[in-house]
Amino acid sequence: MLYIDHRQEPSLWPLLMIVAVIVGVSVYAIVSVLAGDALWFSRDFDATPSAIVVHCYGESIEIPPGSADFPGLAGAVNRALSGRKRWDSLSLSQGTYEDYQTRNDTVVVELFYPEPLRIHTNTRLFSNVSNLIIPVEGRHSETNAVFGRHQGNPAGGSLHVQTTDPIRTYLADRDICPLQ
Repeated sequence: MLYIDHRQEPSLWPLLMIVAVIVGVSVYAIVSVLAGDALWFSRDFDATPSAIVVHCYGESIEIPPGSADFPGLAGAVNRALSGRKRWDSLSLSQGTYEDYQTRNDTVVVELFYPEPLRIHTNTRLFSNVSNLIIPVEGRHSETNAVFGRHQGNPAGGSLHVQTTDPIRTYLADRDICPLQ
């Protein structure tokens, strides 16, 4: 009950909570606009490719969509791409892309998607890619790089995931491409 001659002591807690909420919403809104993605904070990746090709030491191995290995390898890629990712300015040149397909010292998994996809990150630079190139052995594999392409052109930069071990393990366990 409030009395006329009794005044409530001022408190800073309501003001600090309001300021914290305003700052939090502002940061989220600014990053969302700059990234062009309202879900930039999401670490999940769950996309189904339309085709998968494993470039295994100079030999291209197609994994058809109806095969037993297709969902398993797609799932391994989804697990590798889920989690923390960072964008880097390292881009895929046409020469490196061609080397990945023909060199006998590299293993690369290439996935093709029916529609351009967006991998949730806090940057707009790696978006609308229709195929992903993931080096598993050879050049750029030690940095866990993921390159993107759209309509034959490389995406700006690359993503670096925490590990590509789910992909490596699946390729070796299923004897798709015995790693050396």
